Amino acid sequence: MFVVGRLVALCLALIVQPAVAGAADPRLLLSYEVTSAQLGFARLAEASYADRAAVTGSALADIVPAVVAALGIDPARIETQMTPGGYLGRTNASLQSKVALDRTRADRLAAGLGFVFRQSSVLVSDLRDRGGGTGFAIVRFAPGALDPGRAHHFFVHAGAVHKGLGGGYTAFGDDMILLNVRDEAGRPYSELTDAAFVRALRRAVAGFPHGRPRLAEAGMARAWFVGNSWRHKPDGADYVERLGGGAAPEMTALRALQARHSERMSAAADRFGWR
Repeated sequence: MFVVGRLVALCLALIVQPAVAGAADPRLLLSYEVTSAQLGFARLAEASYADRAAVTGSALADIVPAVVAALGIDPARIETQMTPGGYLGRTNASLQSKVALDRTRADRLAAGLGFVFRQSSVLVSDLRDRGGGTGFAIVRFAPGALDPGRAHHFFVHAGAVHKGLGGGYTAFGDDMILLNVRDEAGRPYSELTDAAFVRALRRAVAGFPHGRPRLAEAGMARAWFVGNSWRHKPDGADYVERLGGGAAPEMTALRALQARHSERMSAAADRFGWR
């Protein structure tokens, strides 16, 4: 669901998973990718889902746990899985970290992940906070029916029903959840009211013949971005500030992890022809 700049959240899809440890804390979802365009590989946009998934799976196995450890977070409070995620008509492998952390610690984790993976932003969402200002809807498919190909097929179909549904998504298990995210002025990127967003999605579901989708839930949630403008702050200064500044002890480990991931991306660029 998602590299990911703010426009990826036109209607970024999110997922609900079983509770992780620390139920007393809010259960928040962090959405991000690891195949960043910030490294300047000219053909990265042409990368296949499988090639991106290979790099993403490796990062999930070793880099993500190392970021969690560097920030002193109990790994039992975090569940991360690789899922399909879409942006403006494309589907890529993405990561979703469901965390049992308060907002301050969740934002700090988002900053650490965004810094290491050079993300323009990490989306943090709380689907249980019905007092939030972001509309959302869950599309649920028949058990076992949703895979990356079908998720992408539905994404393209929904965007054809209304362009406001075609901004972005992610999928986990048999659920796709789309958020009607606002800009800083409070205007939905989709150019749809929350009610119109749900109506358009209902039409998309009704017209999709594969996997028996249904609109399982709709309501309000809270969502926000933790980000950095790499063009203007190539050292990741906005993330670094959230992490306690450049002299913070954890920055040594995070810089090493960033370098390690960049080396992996460089090797992948050679292997998969991304340069």
